[in-house]
Amino acid sequence: MPSHSDSAPKKNHEALEGLVDAIIFAAEDTGFAVIALSTEEGLLTAAGDLQPVHEGAHLRLHGKWQNHPRFGKQFRAEWSEHSTPTTEVGLERYLGSGAFFGIGPEMARRLVAHFGDKTLDALEKGARELRKVKGVGPKRAEALAENFQEGRDQHRVLAELRGLGLSGAQAKKAYDQWAAGTVERIRKDPWGLIGVLERVGFHTAEKMAEQIGLPKDCPERARGVILHFLREAAREGHVCLPQDSIWNQLEDLGLATETVAGAVAELKTQGRLVLEEGPVPPPDSGTGTWWYLSGLWQDEVGLAENLQRIRSGGRGPLATPQQIESALQRAAFPPDESQLRAVRMALEEPVSVLTGGPGTGKTTTLHLLLEILESAGCSKVRLASPTGRAAKRLQEATGRDASTLHRLLGFDPHEGGFRHDEDEPIEASFVVVDEVSMMDVNLAHSLTRALPTHCRLLLVGDADQLPSVGPGSVLRDLVASDSIPATRLELVHRQAAGSGITTAAHDILEGNTPETMTGTGGDFFTTYREDPEEAAAMVERVVCERIPEKYGLDPRQDILVLSPMYKGPLGVDALNERLGARLNPSQDSEDSVAANGLRVGDKVMVVRNDYDREVFNGDTGKVVRTRDGGVVVEMEGKLLEYEVEDLPNLIRSWCVTVHRSQGSEALAVVVVLGNSHWIMLRRNLLYTGITRGKKLVTVIASKQALRRAIGNAEENSRYGLLQNRL
Repeated sequence: MPSHSDSAPKKNHEALEGLVDAIIFAAEDTGFAVIALSTEEGLLTAAGDLQPVHEGAHLRLHGKWQNHPRFGKQFRAEWSEHSTPTTEVGLERYLGSGAFFGIGPEMARRLVAHFGDKTLDALEKGARELRKVKGVGPKRAEALAENFQEGRDQHRVLAELRGLGLSGAQAKKAYDQWAAGTVERIRKDPWGLIGVLERVGFHTAEKMAEQIGLPKDCPERARGVILHFLREAAREGHVCLPQDSIWNQLEDLGLATETVAGAVAELKTQGRLVLEEGPVPPPDSGTGTWWYLSGLWQDEVGLAENLQRIRSGGRGPLATPQQIESALQRAAFPPDESQLRAVRMALEEPVSVLTGGPGTGKTTTLHLLLEILESAGCSKVRLASPTGRAAKRLQEATGRDASTLHRLLGFDPHEGGFRHDEDEPIEASFVVVDEVSMMDVNLAHSLTRALPTHCRLLLVGDADQLPSVGPGSVLRDLVASDSIPATRLELVHRQAAGSGITTAAHDILEGNTPETMTGTGGDFFTTYREDPEEAAAMVERVVCERIPEKYGLDPRQDILVLSPMYKGPLGVDALNERLGARLNPSQDSEDSVAANGLRVGDKVMVVRNDYDREVFNGDTGKVVRTRDGGVVVEMEGKLLEYEVEDLPNLIRSWCVTVHRSQGSEALAVVVVLGNSHWIMLRRNLLYTGITRGKKLVTVIASKQALRRAIGNAEENSRYGLLQNRL
C-alpha cells in the first residue's frame, strides 16, 4: 500500500524495486531510514521516510536519485509500497528480521524449511498447522501463531495509516497508543491527532478527513477546529481568545451553530475547554466570554492565586535600618532614589517587581540587595533565570550561584514535569528571578506554586523588551497591576551615560531615530541600504571584515547577527547561508557534512533545554566533527555527541531571530531590518535587538524599515486576564 495518499507520479519521478538487504540507519522519532536494497541491478542504497521497514521486506520505492555528500549515490524515496516477499529466501529473512516477536532467524529457517513458499499461509492457519514442524509443541505453536498474527495486524494497520498520509514514525506512534483500534479511531476523528502526533496539524487532518469522506459539518471537526484555533493562538502568545472572534471563524468554515454548541459542551465535559466571563479590551467596554484551553486557564488562575498566597503570608522587613545603612556605605556606587526605593520594596514586600532599561542600574540594585540580605543573615537566597545563558549572565553579574528556573524547580525530562510544586516546595527564603520578560504564564505558574508561603519573590526584567515566546505577558501584567508593588528605574547612571548603545536604546523608547555615536561604554552605528542584496552584502562585509579589523573581534565567536524573520533575502535562513559560506567555507572532506547539512566548523545554538547533556535553550557551540550522520559539538569546553535524531535540537547560528536572542549578550551585535520584515517591525523588537550588544551595535536597515520599527509602538496585543485577576 502506498505510504502517502497522493501517489501520482511527479516530474522526474523514478521507481526502484527490490528486497531490503540491511537497515543501515533508522531514526525512530522521524521515520527516516537508510537501507541497502537488493535489486536486479545489484545492491543499492535508498533513503527516506520508510519506517516501519524490516530486512526481507519487498519494497517498491518512488522518488529520484541523489548524490549524498557522505554516502554517495542513493535513491531518495518520496513514498513507498510494501508487499510480502514470495521467495523462500525472502520469507526466511522477513520472518527472522525481528518484525515478529518470538520468531528469530533459527525459527524462521525451520518454518520455511517445512512449509516453503506456503509458510505465511501456515502461520495464518494457526497453532494446529504449526505443530507439524518438528520440535514445535502446543505452547510454542500457540505463541508463534499469536505473535505472527499480532505482527501482521500491526503491519496492516501501519500500512493503512501510511495510506492515509501519516509518516512511518507517526503511524508507529499512533499504533503504540491505540493498537488495533487506531485506524477506526482516525477514520472517525482525524482532528484528534492534532497535538497528539508530532507534525500533524490542522491542514493534515483536514486532508485526511477529505480523503476519508467525513462531512464538513460534524461534531469531530468542530471540536478539532476549536482546539486548533486556541493552540494557534497560544503559539502567537495569547492565553485565551474572545468568543466573537472564534465564532466568526467557525462560521467561515461552514460549521453550523448547533454543531459548534454541541462541540463546546463536549469539550467542557472532557475538561479540555474553559469558558469564562471577563472584561473585554478597549475600544469595547463591559464584559465578554473568553475561551481557554484548560491547561492555560489553570496556569493563569493558578499564577494569580499563588501570588496572592505568597503576598498574604505575614512577615516583617528582612533587614534593619542599620544593616541597610551599613551596606550603603560599602557600596561602590551610591544608589539613586529609585534604586534605594527598589531595595526597600524588595526587603519589605512578599512579592515585588524591579524593571528598567539599560544603564539604569538593575544589576547594581540587585547586588546591593544581596549584600543586605547576607548581612541580615537571610539564608537560602536562590537566583534563577528562564534560560541557561541568562542564568550565566546573572551569576557573573552578582558573583553568586544562579541556575535556570527548570533546574531550580527540578525538571524531570523523563516525566516531562517539575519535581517541586505545592506538595514539595523548593527550600528558599528569598528567590530572585532575572529576565522575567522571557517567562511565560506556564513557567510563572510552575514557579509560584513551588514557592513556600514564607518565601519572598523579586522579579527583575525590562518590561520594554519583547514578551515571552510562550503565551502570556507576565512581566507587563505585573507591572501594570495595582496589587503587585513595582519600581521602575529610569535614571541612566554616569558609568552608562557615555554608551552609544544605551543612548540609542533610550532614543528608540522615546520614538526617536538614534544617531551614530561612539562612547566609552559602547559604540552605535546606523548604516542605510535600500536594496536587499546590497544590505546582505553589507552585513557580510561588516561581520567578516570591518568589525574584526577595527575591534579585533572574532566573527565566529563574538558577533551576534539578528534578523526579525526566517524567510526573505534578509531573513535568518538566507543570512545563515551567506555568512556560513564566508566564515566556514566548504570542507574538502565529504565526511564533514552531517545528515541535515550541518558542517564541521558551523556555529550552532541549542533550541531546547537538554538536561541529559546539561545544555540549555540559547547555549551556543561549534561543530567539531561529524559521526554517523550526527555531529559532535564543542560547548563550554565539553564535547557533546548529537545523533541524527537529536539534530532538530540544534540550529545554525551565524544569524538568529531577535526572539531567539532574548537573554543573551554579545560583544558586537548586527541588527538587520528590511522592508520584507514589515509585519514584524516594532519598537520593542528593535529595542530588544540592540540591547543585546555590549561593546558595539550596528543597525543595517532601509530608512523606511527603521522608521517603521521606531514609529510602531503598538505592542503585540496578547489576550489574557491575568492583570484583571491580580
